Amino acid sequence: MSLSGPTQIPTQLAPIAEHAAELGLQFQGCVRLGSIDENTAHRLGEWLDAGRAGEMGYLERRKDELINPQKWKSWGRSILLFAAPYFRPSGGFKGGGRVARYALGRDYHNVLSKRLERLGKRLRSKKIVERYRGLSDAAPLLEREWALQGGLGFRGKNTLVLSPSLGSWQFLAELIVDQELPEWRLKDSLPSCGTCTSCLDACPTKAFDGEWLLDPRKCISYLTIETKGTIPRQLRRGIGDWVFGCDVCQEVCPFGSEQVDFSNQWGSLPVFEEWTLEDLLLCSKTEFKNKFTGSPVRRPGWATMQRNACIALGNLKRGESVLKTILSDHSETVVRAHSAWALGELGELDFLKNVHGSEIEAVVREEISQTIDAQ
Repeated sequence: MSLSGPTQIPTQLAPIAEHAAELGLQFQGCVRLGSIDENTAHRLGEWLDAGRAGEMGYLERRKDELINPQKWKSWGRSILLFAAPYFRPSGGFKGGGRVARYALGRDYHNVLSKRLERLGKRLRSKKIVERYRGLSDAAPLLEREWALQGGLGFRGKNTLVLSPSLGSWQFLAELIVDQELPEWRLKDSLPSCGTCTSCLDACPTKAFDGEWLLDPRKCISYLTIETKGTIPRQLRRGIGDWVFGCDVCQEVCPFGSEQVDFSNQWGSLPVFEEWTLEDLLLCSKTEFKNKFTGSPVRRPGWATMQRNACIALGNLKRGESVLKTILSDHSETVVRAHSAWALGELGELDFLKNVHGSEIEAVVREEISQTIDAQ
């Protein structure tokens, strides 16, 4: 399908676009708020029933609101749709330890939420709306479905919303308002993935069961951010040196492959130029919170990020002395258990055999046993 040019914005929406642009928001669509279509609701139910949400229990708890946002915001009548590009060079910790590009700078949740709040206040002061609620990936809303309905892109085989120009390198944001505004899509028609399966083929942990079908429980982004306990042993090598999120299915996608660098708009967190994975693994809770203030990396928490660091170091084949220290006296069982696995990847079997007998925590002792038996 060929891509159409931009459509004319309705007169009633023109002031919204103008105010949004002044506040750093790209207004890209407006649709009526209500229930998502029956097919999408059915697919969501099947997805949840199959247990694919994993530890993301909030999705099941708020299923009804996801299907119909008016059960959450009964006054909502329209939803204004925005996108913010964020493509930038890949990066992470000094010497290895990759971080998803969106998390290398300021937390987009905070940045976009503040802009949306300012926009809402301005629209209210101009008598365009009375009530509003700004959203950016932090509320019971199926953002991708609304973005697709609003024409911000098409559904890629990696399940992400793909813009013809930006690919999936874009943050989605929304403003629910209490006025029935004209529906508008930026573009009438969009392309598709065609026969391309680059994203499915490249996934390191084989998280795709098929086209448009992701099992989050195998996805590196889910494993490094949402999973708080033990990461399945069979998936650890596939994680490579990713310690927060993953960009592989985006990096191989032809859409957005010729993006410009938006680093200046989102900034760069100094810690990634200062710390190695060993530094991350040895830091205190307080140091972690201070270094990652204003960053999405704080979301998984101190222990989870250190668990991820253990896996990355095992896959990078380095950090022997630090990992031994962690196994000996770290306060968190999950970190100690994964350090044992990492030491096995480094070939430190004699060390593991020596400490196995004196290990008092069953989870760690079992991890040591499995690591020794697997070699």
